Amino acid sequence: MTGAVYLLLYGALVAWLAPPALTRLTRRGAAPRLGVAAWLTAMAGVVVAWVAAMVVVVVPLVGGGPTPSAVVLCLELLGVAERRATLATPGAAALLLVGLAISTAVAFGVGRTVRGLRTSSAEHADAARMVGTPTAAEGVVVVSGDRPAAYCVVGRPHAIVLTTAAVAALDGPQLDAVLAHENAHLAGRHHQLLMVLRALAASLAQLPLFTRGAAAVADLLEMCADDRAVRRHGARPLVAGMLALASPPPPANGLAVAATATAVRAHRLLEPARRSTRWCHRVATSAVIAATIAAPVVVNVLCHH
Repeated sequence: MTGAVYLLLYGALVAWLAPPALTRLTRRGAAPRLGVAAWLTAMAGVVVAWVAAMVVVVVPLVGGGPTPSAVVLCLELLGVAERRATLATPGAAALLLVGLAISTAVAFGVGRTVRGLRTSSAEHADAARMVGTPTAAEGVVVVSGDRPAAYCVVGRPHAIVLTTAAVAALDGPQLDAVLAHENAHLAGRHHQLLMVLRALAASLAQLPLFTRGAAAVADLLEMCADDRAVRRHGARPLVAGMLALASPPPPANGLAVAATATAVRAHRLLEPARRSTRWCHRVATSAVIAATIAAPVVVNVLCHH
């Protein structure tokens, strides 16, 4: 049972203490792809720790054997009396039932939310294609609108939506850069990732790692799409297009070029960090990812030796 305790403690520490550190490390977008990986590693670590803790509880119940002496020794080292170190089968079964109930509720909530987001996005894409005017660019439609906006939604097939005001506000290079940004979202399957993260945030709203992580990853994915568009069209057309489209909010199920963190993104594109700074961020972020993965393994090894 000590393994389960340590895994749950690890998950709790990561869920509550990691968000401030990850925010400071990734908010400037010096290495946005690694930043996304760091947030996802932390969230996956919490989920895996929870599942592994349940497995640790299940195995002794199924095997029917006594609590291993190494586990008892670990608890004694923590100051737990020997008579309390061994959890009786009824107590373990009760914990297991509670864990299964929580896990089932969260899994059901996440699955239902993801299905709802996918359905809403597909319906939005269908509606945009029906009311909009197709363009020469594949998947791009123009709809009537007084506010300049450009965003993409996933469906069968996907759609990139421009309002007539956006077409009027953007010149040729700016429009090309904006479309490249939206295509980068679709090619990177950013919508699907954010659907899962937003569903987890809704189901685990009490854990700041998931609520803050979903917002942070959304910002970082915008930066990833920025970088891909800039490689083809340059920074200035994209920033100009971004600022021209910054006023209207994006749809709930879409990703828009001016959706979030516009000022930070414009600054990082026009005044990119120095190579040494980017490398320092890459090393620091990689170290955080490695530590997140290694921590429960190291603790478990130390506990059993």
